Amino acid sequence: MKTTLDEMQAFIAVVDSGSITAAATQLGLTTSATSRSLSRLEEKLRTTLMQRTTRRMELTEEGITYLAQARAIIASVEAAEEMMSGRLAVPSGRLRVDAASPFMLHVLVPLVPAYTARYPQVALELVSSEGFIDLLERAPMWRSASAR
Repeated sequence: MKTTLDEMQAFIAVVDSGSITAAATQLGLTTSATSRSLSRLEEKLRTTLMQRTTRRMELTEEGITYLAQARAIIASVEAAEEMMSGRLAVPSGRLRVDAASPFMLHVLVPLVPAYTARYPQVALELVSSEGFIDLLERAPMWRSASAR
């Protein structure tokens, strides 16, 4: 079957706008592309979702049932996308800062309370060392494996 989200969105847009032409404009597609999308969807589902004439369109019983499910699916996909994009907008995870002691004490440490208040999902790890640090040697295992 393999119904696509684009086909579902086209069907919903046709129903909401009341015409294939208005739905095409809303979706940024041509009228013929929107009409073909709707026809493909009906073909895949092996049913008629709406009765179409040159003057009006009317949902069939199957169309009413499918519309409710399609709306729920599209809403679920949009919610998942929003959750992921929102998750990326808020820093989280572990942040390890390795710096010389004077810089750590006089510059970074005074900033820690404000940083942790602003980004509570970040686990801040401060390490002070005076020696030379080989960053590639200290890279997490997954980075060094992907670099090969």
